[in-house]
Amino acid sequence: MEISQAVAAVGHAADACAQVDLDTVDVSELRKQVAEFRTAISRPEAQFARIAHAAERAGAHFGTGARDTAEWIGQQTGTSTVKNRAASDLGEAMAKSEPLADAVVSGRISNDKANAAISAAGGLTLDAELVDQITNLRLNSVRPAAENWRAHNNASREADRAARQRSQRYLRLTSAKDGMTRIDGLLDPESAAIVRTTFDAIMNQSAFDDSGRRRDQRCADALTQLAKAASKGNILGGRSNAKMLVTVPFQTVVERGTARGVTHAGPTIDADTVRHMACDAGIHRVITGPGSSILDFGRENRLVSNNLFLALVTRDQHCRWPHCTIRATWCDAHHITQWGHHGRTNELTCALLCHHHHSLTHQPGWSITGNGHQFTIHPPDGTTQTSQPPTTPPARPTPRKTMQQTGPEPPRDARPRADTNGREMPVDNAPASGQMAFG
Repeated sequence: MEISQAVAAVGHAADACAQVDLDTVDVSELRKQVAEFRTAISRPEAQFARIAHAAERAGAHFGTGARDTAEWIGQQTGTSTVKNRAASDLGEAMAKSEPLADAVVSGRISNDKANAAISAAGGLTLDAELVDQITNLRLNSVRPAAENWRAHNNASREADRAARQRSQRYLRLTSAKDGMTRIDGLLDPESAAIVRTTFDAIMNQSAFDDSGRRRDQRCADALTQLAKAASKGNILGGRSNAKMLVTVPFQTVVERGTARGVTHAGPTIDADTVRHMACDAGIHRVITGPGSSILDFGRENRLVSNNLFLALVTRDQHCRWPHCTIRATWCDAHHITQWGHHGRTNELTCALLCHHHHSLTHQPGWSITGNGHQFTIHPPDGTTQTSQPPTTPPARPTPRKTMQQTGPEPPRDARPRADTNGREMPVDNAPASGQMAFG
């Protein structure tokens, strides 16, 4: 068939739809047919993607003054250049992946699902395994699935990707002519999850205050509230009530697996970042059944107890990285020997590191040896730096019981029990095939 005939057929189909008297159609039939129609028009959209890519490959925009074919199509048709460019990218991905092309052309997966998977795949060619996986997923679950597929198939590039995203973060405040200030920024996935979680916690406190504020206005007020609290010295850092939940397979934390963590705030987080977050987190064992049903959600066990954290604050006084003076209560407790590598959780195995330096220790090429009282940092360049606490607190004398000290002794802090290898585990030990959720 000639391409002109194919294009004309699409127009004839539209004319046929225009002849339907929608006022005479029963609502149940409308409900059925509107879904069918949405699927049906995805198929010619897929063909448009193929044609747009072919036109781009042939250089159809040459001599028109347009930057690319997508821009030229937009100029000719009054459509979005961005959407036309996305269609061309979809056509390119379909040309590289036969399973993807078959699924999109047949209407088995929508263009939106395909575009989400392509965007998350990082340039990798989508295979049949991923296409089959996303077929029955909801649209908002496609990107996390594709990111995990990418991490599994290209694990060596994940750390570089995370570092590149981190380097692209920025926040810019620009004064406007009318006295207002515009805020523009870009956050890496981990930072975005933290900010979203904190803002949501503040905004939820006033969700039903009848103030009439829009959500974006309450978000702006949440930022202002944080800044006010900081200026008054009310932000103590360390451990707030706002929790960010991250769900990962057990192997990611304990066996250095590649699966990314899925956050409740939206973005997924690379495996190295998950492990650095798990150093100082509350751990839940989660056992799931068919259809992701929750069969068991174990009670939270914080690897670093509040009392241990305060002891580390007393000992370290600030971030233990050489020459870093970030206050101790703003730091994370880092396991010198990683918890997943049989590292116990006590004063000897932990030290406080600020967010930046804690993240650095979990990047490829970096390592720390020693213990909480003295450890050595090994950067990728082969140099070393040694860290010791500013002062060593004197040993606390054991109080002698007196007549006034009657009654039972106060209970000791509950500690995680150790497995047969000496590794401290959550109270409900997770099976190797289970999941972990922490926040």
